[in-house]
Amino acid sequence: MNKLSGPVAYPRYVELDVLRFLAIMSVVLVHMTYTMPTITHQGPTYPTISLVSVYGYLAVPLFFMISGFTIVKSARHKTVSEFLAARIVRLYPVYWLSCILTFIGLRVSHLMGDVSVKQFLFNMTMLQEFFGQASINGVYWTLTYELTFYFLVTLLISYRLWDYLLPVVVGWLGYTLVAGPEPGASTLFTGLFIPRYSPYFIAGLLFYLLQTRTVASWKVYAALAATVVLTLRTDRAARHAAEQFYHAPHLFNPIISLVLILSLFVLFHLIIFRRFTLPPSPLWAWLGKLTYPLYLTHMLGAIPLQLLNGRVDKHVLLGATIALVLAVAWLVHILVEVPGTALLTRKLMPLLTASGKLPVSSPADFGSAPATNRLHPPVLMNKSE
Repeated sequence: MNKLSGPVAYPRYVELDVLRFLAIMSVVLVHMTYTMPTITHQGPTYPTISLVSVYGYLAVPLFFMISGFTIVKSARHKTVSEFLAARIVRLYPVYWLSCILTFIGLRVSHLMGDVSVKQFLFNMTMLQEFFGQASINGVYWTLTYELTFYFLVTLLISYRLWDYLLPVVVGWLGYTLVAGPEPGASTLFTGLFIPRYSPYFIAGLLFYLLQTRTVASWKVYAALAATVVLTLRTDRAARHAAEQFYHAPHLFNPIISLVLILSLFVLFHLIIFRRFTLPPSPLWAWLGKLTYPLYLTHMLGAIPLQLLNGRVDKHVLLGATIALVLAVAWLVHILVEVPGTALLTRKLMPLLTASGKLPVSSPADFGSAPATNRLHPPVLMNKSE
């Protein structure tokens, strides 16, 4: 299928770790400076900062794009069992802690009404929205889209479609074109192929094909050009939905959004072809380790923002709150993510080796994958956006 050469060895892209961290910080800022004071009325308002921070809504597309690239790469030489084990090990330890803290906080504060034990237990599976249960934390909705993408990746693995990846992606792109990004009636196809966000996952997949050089480049670039067009259409729908959600009809400048989106595509291209590199530093790995815990726990920042509102200078309060959630994220990584990952790895390895899915003599790569291959999904608005 138009193969030009064997797959190129996949390098570690620390730049994606940094890009992911910057996206997470934009999520933190938009939540603390706009979403919390505007929607949940928690903490002080930041009218000047929020003029910039609202563009953090593009962190969601960026994270989906990174997932499209890194997740399919990590799955390329895995069985379905190994791939799913890798995702379980990476996602669940910190997620479970986040669920527990969120449930306790909501039960004590009653900020979002009563959350039932049933709803909490469904949320602990990470599959709550597939069963029609609401997420108890507004940042969880992107995990539903990530899990849907994982299911599609398992189909690639199961049916050995790697040699047909470009036709598969083009087919997905065609469905996205027809279905459109506007929310409508939920069907099996819209649930499976997520047309509201699929252009970003598709972009990541196409960048993977460019990086591996297993398909004629002109074909991939043609598909990527179409993806950019659909991405801009999707962004227009997303901005419209956000402005309705926030009751702010002129919240975004479409020119700024256009420039930012095109810049993300250009930057991604520069990174995968090593046209943009960062000097070696342990800082990059440290930032990569913070992203997922920070994403799942940063909403705890609503507590000091609400309690100290009016008692402390609001800019000092914002800076201190950001420092606090960063510290909490690091503690969660050290105290929960590292030991939790090790524990789940030990529990899952015997199951895989017993079924012959993982050689006994090989290390469980799903327990030691670099931070670049982790899933660190982002969010900007609640699912109801």
